[in-house]
Amino acid sequence: MPAIIPVAGMNPDFGMEWDASLIPVGPNYTAIEATVYECLHAGCTSIWIVANDDVAPLLRHRLGEMATDIDSIQRGTFVKFGQTKHLEVPIYYVPIHPKHRDKVDNYAWSVIHGANVAYWIHTKFSRWTQPDRYYISFPMGMMDPKEVLEYRSLLRKSAPFYFSHNGKTVKDGLPLSFVIDPEEWRRAKRTITTNAAYYRAPPEGQMPSEPLPKGERHVSLAYGLEDVFGGSAGGTLQQMKNFYDLTTWAGYVKFISSELGKRTKRPSTNTMYRGRNK
Repeated sequence: MPAIIPVAGMNPDFGMEWDASLIPVGPNYTAIEATVYECLHAGCTSIWIVANDDVAPLLRHRLGEMATDIDSIQRGTFVKFGQTKHLEVPIYYVPIHPKHRDKVDNYAWSVIHGANVAYWIHTKFSRWTQPDRYYISFPMGMMDPKEVLEYRSLLRKSAPFYFSHNGKTVKDGLPLSFVIDPEEWRRAKRTITTNAAYYRAPPEGQMPSEPLPKGERHVSLAYGLEDVFGGSAGGTLQQMKNFYDLTTWAGYVKFISSELGKRTKRPSTNTMYRGRNK
C-alpha cells in the first residue's frame, strides 16, 4: 500500500517564504516529517511526496530518501541482530506534470497524480507489485501516529477507508487521512478533468477553437478536497480521538497548546533520516 503525501497546491494561512509543510510541530520536527512518520505507522510500503521542483530539494534535505517501518522496528527489539528485521521504506519525490499546471492542478490533483505515478512505476517492476489501494496523508492534518497504528491491519483490508473526527472526513474538506482504491481514483479524476475545459465543446469532427467565457474556464482549479472527494459513496469510517487542522493559524495554535502537541517530538534515530545523521 503506497502512501501519497500531497504538498503541491496547498493554500494554508501562513504566507511564509518556505512551504507550509515545513512548519514546526515539535523541536527540530516539521509537519512533513510527522506525516511521513504517520505513514510508517499505517504500514505503507513506499512514500510518494508530490512536490514541485521549487520545494522538493528542501524536503529531500529534511527527509532523505529512506525511512524504516515502525512495525519491523518493534519486531526486532527483543531478538538478536534486530536490525536485520527492519524494513526500509523508500521515499520518492514527484512533481506535477508541466502540462497540468494552472489547468487541473488543484490540491486534490496532487493526490490523483501521485497515485497515478505510483501505480505506473510499480507496474513497471512487475504486475505482482501493482497497488490496489493508496494511503493519502496530508501535512496539514495532525493525528496521533500511535492511534493510526491501532488500525494498521484494517487499513490494508478496507477501501475506501476514511478517518473521521467529530463526524467529518476529507469529504467535508478536512485534511484527514484516507485510503482510496482504483475505482475511487477514477471517479475523483473525472470530477476534475470534466470541469477543466478551456474551449467550448466543438461540433463533432471539428477541433475546439472557441474559448469559454473567463468565469467558465478551468473551473476545477478552484475545487477543494470536498468538491473532489465529497462525491464518494460508501466506505469504512473510523473515528479518531485526536486530529488538528493546521491549515489555519487558529488550528495551529490549538494543536501546539494541546496534549498531543506537547508530547509531539522527533522520533528515535532508528526511524527518520535526519536523526541518523546527527
